[in-house]
Amino acid sequence: MTVFFSQARPVGRSAGFSAVRELFLGMLCLLLLVAPGAISAQTTGAIVGTVTDERGARIVGADVTARDTATGVTRSSKSNGGGEYSFPALAPGDYEITFAAPGFANQLQRATLNVTDRIAVNAKLSVTSATVSIEVRAQEPLLQTENTAQGRVIDGESVRDLPLATNNFTQLLALAPGASAPLNDATALGRGTQNISSNGARTGSNAIYIDGVDAINVHVNSAANNTFASNGTVIPPTEAIQEFKIQTALFDALTGRSGGSNVAVITRSGTSKLHGSLYEFFRNDDLNANLFFFNYVNAPRPKLKQNQFGATVGGQILPGKVFGFFSYQGTRQINGVQGTNYLSLPQVTDDRSAAALGAYGATLGKTSHSGPTILANGSNISPTALALLQYKLPNGRYLIPTPLTSATVGVNYAVSVPSSFDEDEYTGSTDYQIRSSDRLSFHTVIAEQPQFNSLPNGTTAVAGFGTTQLFKSRLFSIAETHILSSSMVNEFRVGLSRLLGTTAFENQIPLASVGMTRFNSNTFTDIPQISISGEFRLGYSVNADQADASNTWQYFDNLSVLKGHHNLNFGVEMRRYQDNYFSNNRMRGTIDILSFQNFLLGQNGVQNGTGYSDLYTTSVASGVVQRDDRIRDVSGFAQDSWKARPNLTVNFGLRYEYLGLPVDRYGRNGAFDPRFYQAPPAGGSTSLGFVQESNARNPVPGIAKVSNTLTDNVGHLNFAPRLGLSMQVLPRVVVRAGYGLFYDRLSNQLGLLESLSLPNYVRTDGINSTGGSGTQINQSASLANPFPTLPQASQFPVLPVLYSSSAATTVAPISINDIDPKLRTPYYQQYGANLQTQITRNSMLEVGYVGARGIALPVETEINQAQIASAANPVNGQTATTTSNVAARSPYQGFSNTGLLFLQTTTYSNYNSLQGTLIVKSGHSEMLATYAWSHSLDDASGSADGSNFNSIAGDQTNPRAAYGSSDFDRTHHLAVRFVYDAPRLHRGLFARRYVSGLVNGYNVSGVVVAQSGLPYSITNTGGATYYGTDTSLASYAAGRTAASAVYGGRPESRLLKYFDTSAFVGAGTVYGNTGRNIMRGPFQRNVDLAINKRTTIHDSLVSEFRLQAFNVFNMVNFANPGNDEGTAATYGIISSTTGNPRILQLSLKLEF
Repeated sequence: MTVFFSQARPVGRSAGFSAVRELFLGMLCLLLLVAPGAISAQTTGAIVGTVTDERGARIVGADVTARDTATGVTRSSKSNGGGEYSFPALAPGDYEITFAAPGFANQLQRATLNVTDRIAVNAKLSVTSATVSIEVRAQEPLLQTENTAQGRVIDGESVRDLPLATNNFTQLLALAPGASAPLNDATALGRGTQNISSNGARTGSNAIYIDGVDAINVHVNSAANNTFASNGTVIPPTEAIQEFKIQTALFDALTGRSGGSNVAVITRSGTSKLHGSLYEFFRNDDLNANLFFFNYVNAPRPKLKQNQFGATVGGQILPGKVFGFFSYQGTRQINGVQGTNYLSLPQVTDDRSAAALGAYGATLGKTSHSGPTILANGSNISPTALALLQYKLPNGRYLIPTPLTSATVGVNYAVSVPSSFDEDEYTGSTDYQIRSSDRLSFHTVIAEQPQFNSLPNGTTAVAGFGTTQLFKSRLFSIAETHILSSSMVNEFRVGLSRLLGTTAFENQIPLASVGMTRFNSNTFTDIPQISISGEFRLGYSVNADQADASNTWQYFDNLSVLKGHHNLNFGVEMRRYQDNYFSNNRMRGTIDILSFQNFLLGQNGVQNGTGYSDLYTTSVASGVVQRDDRIRDVSGFAQDSWKARPNLTVNFGLRYEYLGLPVDRYGRNGAFDPRFYQAPPAGGSTSLGFVQESNARNPVPGIAKVSNTLTDNVGHLNFAPRLGLSMQVLPRVVVRAGYGLFYDRLSNQLGLLESLSLPNYVRTDGINSTGGSGTQINQSASLANPFPTLPQASQFPVLPVLYSSSAATTVAPISINDIDPKLRTPYYQQYGANLQTQITRNSMLEVGYVGARGIALPVETEINQAQIASAANPVNGQTATTTSNVAARSPYQGFSNTGLLFLQTTTYSNYNSLQGTLIVKSGHSEMLATYAWSHSLDDASGSADGSNFNSIAGDQTNPRAAYGSSDFDRTHHLAVRFVYDAPRLHRGLFARRYVSGLVNGYNVSGVVVAQSGLPYSITNTGGATYYGTDTSLASYAAGRTAASAVYGGRPESRLLKYFDTSAFVGAGTVYGNTGRNIMRGPFQRNVDLAINKRTTIHDSLVSEFRLQAFNVFNMVNFANPGNDEGTAATYGIISSTTGNPRILQLSLKLEF
């Protein structure tokens, strides 16, 4: 079957920028001429306060000095007419604050300033006639009296003390109140980077800044790598981190880009003293517990070996002027755990003769649509199926393995093929104190991370289709802080984040070797992806063959001014993204087959006599796939922190945020605009509705040129107010409340979607069910020849043509990814109030409400869903609804029903929570516990990889019907982290040097997590056949509810039937009546523990030995069960776990 293309007349669409944006850009250019800068989140903090005498009268003109104890660098200020002073734009660290005024005793206070913090250090000076100095022991502030942002700092020492599987700080993000994330997995391949959902925002709605530079890859907006060949986030080693702060809600107007959490990481700098370290972390599978399902099928423990080693050094290069710091960390990992899958295989044996396979196949019954059975002698087995079953990998094993047990339900095979990960990472910083009023800083992180992923193709993939990925990360930050006066400071920064990822394939099974053909076999020689529902999958995924190189240039300038009782900030930001990538999406094709007997037969609808192919669905594509996208963001902000009263701080700000859309440098993108579509005449065709970019270098005649973003250029009035107050109602009680609006950047999966559309890309889908729009087309598909013929890549661009349904017997319907020309900028409204009370000098309890509402969130909708026709409501001339006229009832003729995937910003979310935080500190010991009781609801939740795009099951014309618990919703989430230093024994025998060295220097640290499982829906593959869809929600059996399907007891006792599967039935011809995410998976809990022994070898040399245990109690946490009512092999069955079994790690470090 061939897809044809011909000519059509053009249509138009208006394009242009709004006057508001032009005015703002003009203002921005003027500001940049005066003060060029760099975009970033805040990398500094501020110390503010009031100077009074003993009676409370304000002291004017007091001299205030802040000295950085690490470097000796000082800053000076004077109290103003209200007795107030301010040190904005201070580097995080420990400070000595000195106060002096004529007739008063000098006073010295010490304070620790964390990134983004604004802390108050107030002085009450005593009258004296002599020159004396008084040191006041300042209490570490636990109450947050100066701001309303939800968040806490974790300093570098705490990060290094806590048990982290791969020394990755993102594993601590999930401990924040309001965060939702999977359990940390110590067996994760590579860096183990976490994506989180924060206070109901999607996983792709977070921002991570390293030294003020945006470190998230715009290609996917994901912190984790190994996603669409996209390198996720620069991750400096914990040994190079000074501190980081996660703000989960209500941050001020200086920060934008995302509607979820804001994470600011500061890497270490040199100090006035030489310091450094050498370290190694070691793990071996001999120390670990086995995986639950490996024990279940009597499989040996998989390999897990890791060495992580490194060194740091820092100090002053020029005394008092130039300070430097450098670190290196290497990782070498062999990982058989992540190269692990649990399969439910057909009960074939090592005898792969046609006769043996026929004898087994004959017991399986008829193929779908009451087709033939497999003959006992195997004579009707497809030669292609036989060749695949007989194919052996280079290691001599069968491509489709033989089960390990005789079980026909649940897991009967476990495979472990070691993956590998290597990383070499370098960080460096240079800080130059040019003069007392000028500081220049340079920070960089450079990393290379090649990894081999042995099983990248999902949970049912067999071995033999591994990928080698090379990830490279580069991050540079140059910042200058200039003190203009005692009340005015300017910060300026330039930054670049460069992230690269490429993919190569392990094995490529030639089409010809198994008797298959495809139109583009000269370019893509290997087999397509073949999936047998609920059993196994062959080939590479549709997204495996990709590469991406993303550059983010960043510019930022912030002016801080103290004016009376007001601390003011004004600034501008700009980002320029360069996202260069290719995606050979579906070029090899995909095949889905409902049963093993259909796979064995592998015939088309004529050969098997049913009129329906044994292949349930097929999909294949062709086109030009290289893109060079350019995106621009422009922002401006004004923020005021107003000390309205001594005990009341009001924070209000306004941020303007234009978040641009991608433009391909060569204009190769296209789209379908439904506003201009006209149905083709009966038996005829049309091209009306297709559009192309206005900057197309090789335009297609007959297709309208529209704006270079393919949209109406919306999003020029994105003003985001921020308001908060903090009131100290009692000396130990603070009440805080706030509201903020936060715009959310779309990932450049948007650009990828635009690239997967005509005129430079085309896809055709076939579906083989009663009612699929491609029913007649797909009847010709066989396992040997599964796909129609499409144009070769060299023939693009082509003029797209849509044919009427009456022509569908000879012309395949096409499929594209499309975008709504009226895309909006998604945003979140956040609001909350909390009460903080200082219980004791060293403890604080916070309890409060946090809510959020997401608006204009993205979702992919199948807008070509067939309509219901009747005599009273005819559709395209159809007066009845049957499974045979689905294509004729489609609103857009020529597209398959599931092949017009339309990205819209039309969904909503709501989040409500009660959150609590308890902090206890004593000396070097501390404990922080957080708890959230919450509910997140939405129409769609985005994807776990962070792109924020996904589709929903059910009626595509009624997305509100999908409103339910978010995919990431967890009702309860408790997290505790602690570090406990054992008391020092120093009397009697313990005073002796060697005894003291043996019994002292111990500490214990740990992380405890307990959280609800994730919700899930009950789906029905093949349901809703009237609508031409391939998936629906299931329906309730008569008299049943979701509650009645819940079984009690431990998950281990119901692995093969986690819930009462009889409570649900197939949807049939209509959509099912169950709701989205009506069921919930098993509860999850985990404890990680570390025991640390520090020994002083010499005055300046300390050794540190550490034993770490991840999941120390070896608790098994099960994943959700199979939820497809139409897939009997996995329905209701739990076949995988989340988290890790007990993993032990040893480490040794020397510090000087």
